[in-house]
Amino acid sequence: MRKRLLSWLRVSERPDLPAGAGSSPRIFRASRRYLYYSVLMWFPKQVGTLLALVGSLAFFGSFGLPENTSEDVESVVGKLVEQNVPFVNFLLDPGLIFRVFEIVAVVSFLSQMIFTAALLKLSWDLRWYVVGEESVRIREGVWSLREQTMTIASIQNMSVRQGPIQRLIGIADLEVHTAGGGSRSEAEAAGGGDKKSSSHVGLFRGLEDAEGLRDSIYKRLMEVRGTGLGDADPLLVSGPSVGSAEAERVAAARDLLAEARQLRLEVAGSSASASE
Repeated sequence: MRKRLLSWLRVSERPDLPAGAGSSPRIFRASRRYLYYSVLMWFPKQVGTLLALVGSLAFFGSFGLPENTSEDVESVVGKLVEQNVPFVNFLLDPGLIFRVFEIVAVVSFLSQMIFTAALLKLSWDLRWYVVGEESVRIREGVWSLREQTMTIASIQNMSVRQGPIQRLIGIADLEVHTAGGGSRSEAEAAGGGDKKSSSHVGLFRGLEDAEGLRDSIYKRLMEVRGTGLGDADPLLVSGPSVGSAEAERVAAARDLLAEARQLRLEVAGSSASASE
């Protein structure tokens, strides 16, 4: 059933590798805990819809239903029934109409509940992340499939974001900004508040080790750019628990650079004095 559905949607189960993925890219899904998180976000909406449905049915059902006590009406109905006119009793019986409406409303609610629940699972199945040697790719969506590819060399900012429910479940999101994306507020303004609409902002949702993925991409970025000791720090990394080991290495490199520059100045001063 699942293969037939994917074939009908013309969606491959696994994503295609982007250019620059290299020989051994890392291909993975969001954590299964992200599926549980999606269900937790979906459940209150279903409860609200159910309460609204029950309230509506109770409200309309509280009205007294008119009774056809007129002899003229009864005689007309009797004649129509004798003549086998279809749906006469249904059209002239408000109580029956309301009962049919109740059945249709309940069946519609249960159908959409089953459909949206299945859609959550399929959406999780089709969400893939690819981290290669020179590029990363995020694939998401069911009806509207979206594949976003970003080169690692163009990454300017990475941040880990975690809401209270995500913290309780043990997952987080990694937000990646590439060159030209501007600040987070600018990206949201350009996309109407939806970060997914910006091609310069990628969101790895539902990761159990978002910090580890961030550090891994950061390390690969350093290799791709070939950053020297004198270069400015090319990446702004934010979020909970930034890697302390990486920070210590950067600080030591900066200290070494400062000492080297001071030594060069002293040597240049000594050479100038000797030549005089």
